[in-house]
Amino acid sequence: MKVLIFGAGENAKFFLNHNPVASKVVIMGIMDNDNLKWGKKLNDFTIESPEIMRTREWDKIIITPNCFEEIAGQIEKQYGVEKSKLVKISDLIIPEKSNMGTVRLQCDYDDCYGISDLVPDKIIPSNRMEEFYLQKSHRIMNKWWHYFEVYHTFFHKYVGTDVKILEIGVFKGGSMQMWKDYFGEKVMIVGIDIDEKCKTFEEDNVRICIGSQADKDFLADVSETWGPFDIVLDDGSHVMEHQIITFETLFPLLKEGGVFVCEDCHTSYWSSFGGGYKKKESFMEYSKNFIDCVNSQHVNESDKNQMPAYAEHIKACHYYDSIVVVEKEHRGTSVVTEFGQ
Repeated sequence: MKVLIFGAGENAKFFLNHNPVASKVVIMGIMDNDNLKWGKKLNDFTIESPEIMRTREWDKIIITPNCFEEIAGQIEKQYGVEKSKLVKISDLIIPEKSNMGTVRLQCDYDDCYGISDLVPDKIIPSNRMEEFYLQKSHRIMNKWWHYFEVYHTFFHKYVGTDVKILEIGVFKGGSMQMWKDYFGEKVMIVGIDIDEKCKTFEEDNVRICIGSQADKDFLADVSETWGPFDIVLDDGSHVMEHQIITFETLFPLLKEGGVFVCEDCHTSYWSSFGGGYKKKESFMEYSKNFIDCVNSQHVNESDKNQMPAYAEHIKACHYYDSIVVVEKEHRGTSVVTEFGQ
């Protein structure tokens, strides 16, 4: 694959010096907006103007500055380059250990980013989902690598059982295949998506419901028809309002002992999804109230009317990079035991 590198800073230098992906591409040039850098060297490459996009042969552009959206917008507007041809540097940074949460792998082999062939051989899977994800036979899916360890931590107890899982956001159907492979032949998988084409991914033990996660009645109807679910995984629009509606509608309908997962929660910090740092309308800020729910039995009776109805059903809440996991279990009253004489 022929690529151009946009940005001649530390990220680009790290990519060139340390990343195994760099050996799997042909770098056609390095460019930067800063004209003071033009003509200078970065490793063996001369830094050039972004104008080389118009004349140089290339397949993809790897954007190395952290402000991906800003740079992508500039390239689209000034040079007419489709966003599908732009690759974020964080999608290619490979950690030293496979269980670190800093790499996003695009393993679809006919994919929307076209970077799947760059996945380094050094990635060693540590559970069945990781093994499946790195295969070339499944349909497209888009997951952060560390999600699989999180999934396995909370989902492995259901392997081989008649578990029911609801995933919001079907995309290209790859995760439907992964769940079926991971949980076994007894699993019942229901996917929700707004794209009617996703119905084509239905097969044995897999049902697709077309509708919006912003529609409370639709969500409740899916749960009544196909649930109750042991696992609900929100990988839908990632819009703040939708994530909150989904939790408030489906968590109360989740089986006791079940698990609710909301992923790609980094959008809580993005204004384009209704988020923002410390913005009270974001899902991340909303979820911080779960801490009080976990400790609801210690709240004064006079204050409990301020807590949500589901408060006593939140057993635990776990935070990882971009993912929140909520375990459901009705706790009732805590038991205090004394030991000793």
